[in-house]
Amino acid sequence: MKLNFPKLFRRIARIIATLLILYVLSLVFVYFNQERFFFNPKTLAKDYQFEFEEPFEELNIPVAENTNLNAVLFKTENPKGVILYLHGNAGAIHDWGKRASLYLNNQYDILFVDYRGYGKSDGSYSNSEELFNDMQKVYDYTKTRYHEEDIVVLGFSLGSGLASYLASKNNPRMLILNAPYYSWKTLITEEIAPLIPGFIIKYDIPSYQFVKQVTCPIKIFYGTRDFLIHPDTNAKKLQALQPNNITLYPITDAGHNGLHITKQYYEDLKQVL
Repeated sequence: MKLNFPKLFRRIARIIATLLILYVLSLVFVYFNQERFFFNPKTLAKDYQFEFEEPFEELNIPVAENTNLNAVLFKTENPKGVILYLHGNAGAIHDWGKRASLYLNNQYDILFVDYRGYGKSDGSYSNSEELFNDMQKVYDYTKTRYHEEDIVVLGFSLGSGLASYLASKNNPRMLILNAPYYSWKTLITEEIAPLIPGFIIKYDIPSYQFVKQVTCPIKIFYGTRDFLIHPDTNAKKLQALQPNNITLYPITDAGHNGLHITKQYYEDLKQVL
């Protein structure tokens, strides 16, 4: 059978053109809808009543005009200080607050805050600067309740970059990073979705730049089986930026979301705090 090469080439060209069009359209879709991919909030009704085993105080912290972030403060007797906890990209503090006892048992008050659009917090985000500004407002509020030298900033996953930002711009007692990323943009474009070019990502949270400016002690916890934010390309690279100031705490066989439920994390955290 004689092949009709011109016709074959035209067919291949049409297939390639169709794939390119679909790819470009998918990038446009991701650009205008990336908040739906990167943030996975659980929204709660404004009259939702929190139920925790430990006593708590519910707060609404103003960060912009007509925009408050909902927060929950757990307190213990004779605290050593307070932990400002910036959580991951999913859920809301009705779930995150269940971790409070882990830190209260170490004689620290702990403040959980929901980002815009999470839980009972107002508003939504369109760029990373809004995230940074909001977290600074939360930090400023925390300083009205505690001396700055008594503040420990802790960030998990998404929150680790925001915690690094706060520690680089302020003077907390300590920075704790759980399952941190080296850079939010490169995490997305190089590890999670390598077909997405960097210019598509509106949110730039360069943890590595912030970490280099932090002067307080930095403690990094990571699971050795974290396949979402791999420690070799994230936690260990961050530690190399300040090897004399950053201590790594690898949690054996823990995954991305399992750090806090391990005995090793509890024991290492007790040593750190």
